[in-house]
Amino acid sequence: MASGKSVTAPRVGALLGLPTFDLDEEVASEAGAPVEVIFAREGEAGFRRREHAALARVVGRGPSVIALGGGTLHQPGCRDLLTAGFDVVVLDTPWPVIEQRLARSDGRPLAGAARTLFEQRRAGYLAAGRQVATEGKSPEKLAGEVVAALEERRAAG
Repeated sequence: MASGKSVTAPRVGALLGLPTFDLDEEVASEAGAPVEVIFAREGEAGFRRREHAALARVVGRGPSVIALGGGTLHQPGCRDLLTAGFDVVVLDTPWPVIEQRLARSDGRPLAGAARTLFEQRRAGYLAAGRQVATEGKSPEKLAGEVVAALEERRAAG
């Protein structure tokens, strides 16, 4: 949550010449309602079911850049969908930066629990793929570093 995924992913996609998908936008489009409304109507469990289905659809479209939701990697089956053919890059954003971004945003589901979720999920994020530190970097610089991390991974085999 608030790591910079939605801002960075389109820039990474442009650098790689790949289509870009924002998973939260995919879920909202399919549901015909914003994410916060889905959470209010269906709870987190309903949202996560929709998220898994959206991820399966997007992954099925082939090579692309996907901005995942903050909890996607921790949902049963989602990590398997990704690791079967995608490289995962984690935007490693320190808590104080996330906290500042959340203070400037409205209506994010689970924002009230953000610190707890950050602490609970951090180890899983860092184990999920390559990490790129975000602090003090423009979205363009960050996108370049994500592409470099992907190229390093591919070169390593």
